[in-house]
Amino acid sequence: MQGIMRIGTDCSGIEAPIQALEQLGIPYRHVFSSEIDRFAIESIKANYQPEKIFGDITTRNIADVPDIDVYICGFPCQAFSHAGYRGGFRDERGIVFFNCLEVIKTKKPKFFILENVKGLLTHDKGRTFKTILSELENLPNYTVHWDVLNTRDYGIPQNRPRVFIIGFSTDGDKTASGKSRDGGIRPFTTPPQVKMKNLGTFIDDSDTYVHPIPPCVIKSGMLDIIPEDAKFVDFGFKQHRHANSSAYTPTINANNRLWCVPKHRYANIKELLRLQGFPEDFKQVVSKTQLKKQIGNSMSVNVIVEILRECLACTHLVPLVA
Repeated sequence: MQGIMRIGTDCSGIEAPIQALEQLGIPYRHVFSSEIDRFAIESIKANYQPEKIFGDITTRNIADVPDIDVYICGFPCQAFSHAGYRGGFRDERGIVFFNCLEVIKTKKPKFFILENVKGLLTHDKGRTFKTILSELENLPNYTVHWDVLNTRDYGIPQNRPRVFIIGFSTDGDKTASGKSRDGGIRPFTTPPQVKMKNLGTFIDDSDTYVHPIPPCVIKSGMLDIIPEDAKFVDFGFKQHRHANSSAYTPTINANNRLWCVPKHRYANIKELLRLQGFPEDFKQVVSKTQLKKQIGNSMSVNVIVEILRECLACTHLVPLVA
């Protein structure tokens, strides 16, 4: 490798990609982050050292964006989520994708990773995803791959299916197209699954606080249908049957009404960080409400770890990661 890998992230949240690189033990330069949420910026500043932090990427000058080797963005999902209004490109948040596209066209990273909710695939009868994929596949000198990966298939027991779109530059460095060390072709493949850990080990036994059950939950009759062996359920889904609630959690979201059944309380910060693959020593400099929102909006670190492991093996930006 020549020099240190330069990474830039947009819609950075609490920087799952940087956490993933830390867990992989890979040297890097954190060239830039971007966030429109001022509380997320506070978390970024407390936990990372990006050389630049941008605000709204829809108004920044692309000339101000530094050169990078790796680009990662979890562009806003609300415009495509089943839980939202699914406004798509009619929603200003949906337009952020085209700012991501501008970064890729202008900065030409060796590879990029884009992430969104699974609902992106079916939005507007599939036309939205077709447009996004077409724009990316028409980029000169890039090969593009996509897949749906679930957090629970990569070690951490959370049901969180997400669409990942991964592109590799084929310009200049031939290894970027997937050429292996022995001269053969090394195309990108979906990372192999990792055995899911026991959900019970994610419970923080040190937190003995007991929270009163909300009256609306009692009134809904939800308590009568929660399985006896459940570990975590989401109080936002009152009529859900909570199948597999002893094995993995439902998707952690920004509203975060995840209830720890054995402890009779809402999931705490430590548990939520664990369930998204973040270290427990993540510095909290915002309110619990804001940090829970940030955790719910984040990419899962464990999934990014496996994608990066595969990407780096393909591109040879760094030595193969064991």
